Amino acid sequence: MQPQANANQGQPVPAASADASAMPPKKAKDLRQSTQNHLLLSEIRDGIVIMRDGSLRMVIMASALNFDLKSPQEQDAIENSYQGFLNGLHFPIQILIRSRKMNLDNYLAELERLQGEQANQLLSGLMEDYIYNIRGLIQDINIMDKEFYIVVPFYTVLATKEGLASKIQKVFEGNKEVTQSAEEFETHKRDLIQRTNLVAQGLAQMGVRAAVLNTQELIELFYSVYNEDESQSQSLVEVDELTAPVVERGGNPPAPASPPAAAPIEPDDMYAAAQKEGIGTQPPAQNGPPGGQQ
Repeated sequence: MQPQANANQGQPVPAASADASAMPPKKAKDLRQSTQNHLLLSEIRDGIVIMRDGSLRMVIMASALNFDLKSPQEQDAIENSYQGFLNGLHFPIQILIRSRKMNLDNYLAELERLQGEQANQLLSGLMEDYIYNIRGLIQDINIMDKEFYIVVPFYTVLATKEGLASKIQKVFEGNKEVTQSAEEFETHKRDLIQRTNLVAQGLAQMGVRAAVLNTQELIELFYSVYNEDESQSQSLVEVDELTAPVVERGGNPPAPASPPAAAPIEPDDMYAAAQKEGIGTQPPAQNGPPGGQQ
């Protein structure tokens, strides 16, 4: 089967104009768009994390427990207490273990300052050896710090069975924010506090110390999680100073790139170049004296 001949074969194709080849102008973006719109949490107040779906969270920071150093009787008692703690819960919890690299620069800088102020030469030499050993240890291995958290949730809407179509629709719709009145929030807050106290009492029976994070501590926790590198060098301000609802980028928005300037057209030959520069365009001078006198 022979291919059909092109209808435009043999005809010159018109050159595309500059306007036709240019991209259509884009709509102006909202300058207040932020990554905060993509977070699952909506607000942090009264030591409670308010999610976009209306559910609430309280976070408990727990201390570590060296289980291996306990006697067999103590280990059995801890296991029985932990089993009774889990069986006594009528709501789900989330146990989170966070590991991160410790930054000891400030610690070493403080030791060097104290070493400079030390008048005893023996103690100054011991501190110098200690600082040298710590720096060598940091170069060889990563010193990690582990933090233990327990998240206590409270769902305002009971979970329902959803099909695949409804789940896909929720993905394309995005995170819809559910609002609630002040009375509803206070009611849910009391129920959540009761759950949190129950969890804290169960941890105390196992010998684990528990501390409920307040608003400032929750904000610092999320700040260090979402900005791991920046949190090492830039500390967060107090909650009272955080007045902006949306974090905006400073300075003027970037200007659109201007189209490149058209390159000059090169002449085809030397005669065209001479005419372009004005060489040889004047009539030749007449021979003889000026004025046409002989």
